[in-house]
Amino acid sequence: MPQILTDSMTSEALALLRLYQDWGVDCALDESPVDRMAEPPPIPRAFSRKATRPAATASKPAASPIVATQASLTQAQDLAALARSLPDLPGCTLARTATHTLLPIHVEGAALMLIGETPDADEDRSGLLFAGPSGQLLDRMFASIGLSRETMSQAPALPWRPPGGRDVTLVEMRACRPVLHRAIALCRPQRLITLGATPTRLLLGEDSVLTRVRGRWAESTLEDGTVLPVLPMRHPLQLPASATARRDAWRDLLLLAETLAPSGAS
Repeated sequence: MPQILTDSMTSEALALLRLYQDWGVDCALDESPVDRMAEPPPIPRAFSRKATRPAATASKPAASPIVATQASLTQAQDLAALARSLPDLPGCTLARTATHTLLPIHVEGAALMLIGETPDADEDRSGLLFAGPSGQLLDRMFASIGLSRETMSQAPALPWRPPGGRDVTLVEMRACRPVLHRAIALCRPQRLITLGATPTRLLLGEDSVLTRVRGRWAESTLEDGTVLPVLPMRHPLQLPASATARRDAWRDLLLLAETLAPSGAS
């Protein structure tokens, strides 16, 4: 009498088939029987010799790719050199799937530097920082207090957009942090403005929560020891859907204007 499969048995069978597919299994049985109880064959003599210690040489060991790339980051003397080191960035594969690499923008003598979020679809498609609606809204925000984005240096939190716009991982953040720190050091701003949660975490600590740290100036210590004031703000794309976000952004803009005024500048 044939056995009737229940719903649970069918679900388990389908789950097992999906697991086999993920593993790359392409056959269920071998053409010849296998004795699972038999002793394994002896290791060939050519591979069973004891390892011998190589004779000491005077040559220096080659630097690992990770160390070499980190050195090229910290030693980059301009943004062009920094950009050349990005393809070999260890611990991050986002460049393989991104359409464009977003590079920092240095405005000579700029006192302010904007640090954007992880690139969105418009930025990835165009290769331009704050492309599309976010840049248009950001320009209107700064114009309301008499500032222009064209007078500010700019950098993305990460150079690449994650696949499908997914959240960036902690490993990817840590891999890209030296890039951001070096970009800031090369632009030499007096103050930083972070727009969104990711740049805030990169500069103020991985446990930083934007809603808790915004509304006041904080301090960030770069890898070279430089300490800079940071004003955490919401990203422009958060504003249209939230009255609270718009209120917070306006208060932060007023704080920025007050700080930059001759009587409040420090």
